[in-house]
Amino acid sequence: MITRRTMFGALAGTTLLTVPGLLRAFEFPSEPMTIQIWWHEFGPLTAYMNELIAAYQGLHPNIRIESVVVSSGDLNQKLTVALATGTGPHIIDNDASFFGLYYSKGLLDPLNLDVFGTADYQGIQDLYTPGGLDAATFDGKVYALPFQANSMSLFINNKEFAAAGLDPVADAPKTWEDMIALGPKLKITEGSRTVQKAFDFPYHSPRWELQLFQPLVEQFGGRLLAEDGVTVAANSEAAVKALTLWRDVTRVTGDPRTTMNVSSAPNQDFLDGRTAMWTTGPWATPQIHASAIGEDFTVVSYPQLDPQNPRTILYGFMWAVNSSKPDAEKAVAWDFIRFMLSKPEEWIAKVGFLQPLKGVAETEVAKNFPFFAVHMKDIETGSWYVRSEFTNEISQAIGRAIERTVYDDVDPQASLDQAQSEIERAIR
Repeated sequence: MITRRTMFGALAGTTLLTVPGLLRAFEFPSEPMTIQIWWHEFGPLTAYMNELIAAYQGLHPNIRIESVVVSSGDLNQKLTVALATGTGPHIIDNDASFFGLYYSKGLLDPLNLDVFGTADYQGIQDLYTPGGLDAATFDGKVYALPFQANSMSLFINNKEFAAAGLDPVADAPKTWEDMIALGPKLKITEGSRTVQKAFDFPYHSPRWELQLFQPLVEQFGGRLLAEDGVTVAANSEAAVKALTLWRDVTRVTGDPRTTMNVSSAPNQDFLDGRTAMWTTGPWATPQIHASAIGEDFTVVSYPQLDPQNPRTILYGFMWAVNSSKPDAEKAVAWDFIRFMLSKPEEWIAKVGFLQPLKGVAETEVAKNFPFFAVHMKDIETGSWYVRSEFTNEISQAIGRAIERTVYDDVDPQASLDQAQSEIERAIR
């Protein structure tokens, strides 16, 4: 578990391209070659990836990078099927929590040390802040590199706060009691129709649901998944309290049946002004700037049960290489990953993605990024999203439990008892 000040440390650092003494030790192929890469659908990510592909192909005219963009909701299932049959892309993108599953099935190629010009994996790990590569390090070897590692913070629409006579800084909710108190002031209905939600939890994806449910459980002193990655406590006292709070907050602030959010556009309600407060990552910032909101927003830390003992979420996405591909193609795939990650400041500026490389926080781009200190605070108090061979089954079961309680008013204990049974059956 990564907690407190372990991500994005303030040490001066260098990028993967410019580390002193790291000399690329492999001979780049001269024959034509096609490398396929998959990534999850997100507009700014796709735009920047297309830039990177064009730049890399300009440097290596014999290499063709073939891209496939997949909905984040479908990515893991499609990858799991493709990789299990020995097909799939050369370069894999997925949430860090899934790499334990891929490693257990022998689907990952260990990072190519010759491509990165280092004698051992410690040379790679030294480029990252403590814990930055934990999600993809198995038996001492590194199998994936992160292009995103962040938390979830609370974004506020300043205009909608002002219209309600509220100040987005002074009146921002620090606790869930504060959030409930703000509900009647910011939620607007016309007859039976909700036209503006004060706040809403996500319902477009089980992964997003678990992403915000997990820190609630931890705020109540519980833990969904033990260190062994197998023992689950989905129906613990803390989890029941968390789901009860989720339901109660939703009743006052939200309307989950009124949403335009989907996996490929998870922030849409906030961007369109239908939600006054929304929890998302720093990567949403470029999207917000391009929307009608522009720069008229505020970001504060994720609300807490006890602000003196904050608990937040830490999650991220990583690049890895398919072990089933020919060696020469795997080497080029790793070289493209090295190339993609060589300018972490561009990932912040163009996509809003933070990499856990030493020195990133000291770059000018990071210093000028809106509310960077708030995002850092939530990162520093975060626990990694559950990492297990059964992450998908856990998130699906928890998501169904949340929706049973919210949509059908099923008792939180009964709903989570069912989730616990579903997860135990899947693990067995």
